[in-house]
Amino acid sequence: MTTTIPDRNTPLVEFPGGPMADLIGRFTPERIASFLDVTDLKADTQPPKMAKMADWARTLGCASVCVNLVEVDTLPLLLKGSPVKECYVHDFPLGKSDIESKARSAEHTVQKSRELRGEGKGKLELDTVINVGRFKKDPRYTLEEINAVCEAADGETVKVIVRSSELTEQEVWQVSEVVAGSRAHFIKNSTGMDAYGAMPEHIRIMRRVMGPGRGVKAAGGISDALSFLRLTYAGAPDPGLQDPSLWRAGTSAPLAIVSSMGWLMHQGRDWAEAGITPCLVCPFHHVDKLRVELRELANAKCRGCDHYGYRTHKDL
Repeated sequence: MTTTIPDRNTPLVEFPGGPMADLIGRFTPERIASFLDVTDLKADTQPPKMAKMADWARTLGCASVCVNLVEVDTLPLLLKGSPVKECYVHDFPLGKSDIESKARSAEHTVQKSRELRGEGKGKLELDTVINVGRFKKDPRYTLEEINAVCEAADGETVKVIVRSSELTEQEVWQVSEVVAGSRAHFIKNSTGMDAYGAMPEHIRIMRRVMGPGRGVKAAGGISDALSFLRLTYAGAPDPGLQDPSLWRAGTSAPLAIVSSMGWLMHQGRDWAEAGITPCLVCPFHHVDKLRVELRELANAKCRGCDHYGYRTHKDL
């Protein structure tokens, strides 16, 4: 499969004041909550935190609670009787299990959730991590593993985590095409534990490739309403895409996002017109933890960018 990236003068998603102000005006604290997957994927998460997350999601009206697979013995009971979905990160965080193991794990999780919650289909989601190394070697392997998980999920929503911080720009386009050609419902950029999280540029690529009929989920570093809305401008710019079935954000800070939406409603145009330092939302600026090859590619992109002056003079 060969992907040709459209010619662009800059690697950045820009945020013009007028359209951003209009976007802000379409959201309220209640509406923004409906797009959030309340997330805690730490190794030491305890039952009281699980209960608190379930309470937040119920009270705020969030889309789901997103946790590690082991919590399938607890989360269904906490959310039973509510519209909030369970969301389990699958083969997290590296995606290095073989295809057969991934399928068995997905099947077990779905069966266990349904057994405990007792409310039938449509109450859970799986965010499954691809094997990035195998993708780089053979994208057909990735298509096979995604479809195997979808088959095992028995109709439940599957979101595919592609770990975009470990991919070149070309590979982000290519893996998005693989997901778009699979049975999955969503593509998702990050585990939240990668070198960097949600970048508007990657989210825009994913939306362009996935089209209007599939979902895109942003994750990693989303902790306030304005960050969410910038990503929305990149990943769901049209009102028809601004639906939780097509656009989501994973966050460990739902209260901060919802509360900041409250004041953003009253100062939205000022914030929209204030803009943002472009490098701060550019994936080519956040590469310190990546291997040498990706750093070299990113540095080359930066040197050809109109905003390179920020990077070279920011510490002066």
